[in-house]
Amino acid sequence: MLQTQQPTVLYFSGIALCMGFKPLSMKTRLVSAPIFTLCLISLISACFGGIGLIFSIIGFYMAHKKIKQAQQNPLGYSGSLETMKLAKIATLITFAVNLFYIGYTAIWISNHGYEAFQDRWLNMLFLR
Repeated sequence: MLQTQQPTVLYFSGIALCMGFKPLSMKTRLVSAPIFTLCLISLISACFGGIGLIFSIIGFYMAHKKIKQAQQNPLGYSGSLETMKLAKIATLITFAVNLFYIGYTAIWISNHGYEAFQDRWLNMLFLR
C-alpha cells in the first residue's frame, strides 16, 4: 500500500506554522490604500506639466497585478476585490487627467514659447 506524506505542521502558541501549504487563516490581504495614495499624488503633481503620469502608471500596474493574482487564486486573498477595481479605475482617471494636462502644456508652450512657460512654472513654485 502506497502512503502519502502529510505536510509537517508545527504548533507554536496556538498558531499552526505549516510547511508545504498555506493554511486558510494566512491569506494575503488586498490593500488598496497605496494605490489610492499614488492616485492622489498623481493628481496633485499633474499641475507640474503632467509629471503625475509616472505615479498613475505605477498605480495602474500595481492594481492590475493584484487584481489578476486575486482572480487566479480567490481563496488566497482576503479583502474587497471591488475596492481594488475602484482603485484601478481611479488610476485610469488620473492617467487621463495627466494626459490632458500634458496636451494643454504642449499647446500653451507652442502658443507662448518655452521661456514664458518657464516663467509661469517658476512663479507657480514661488521661486520668483
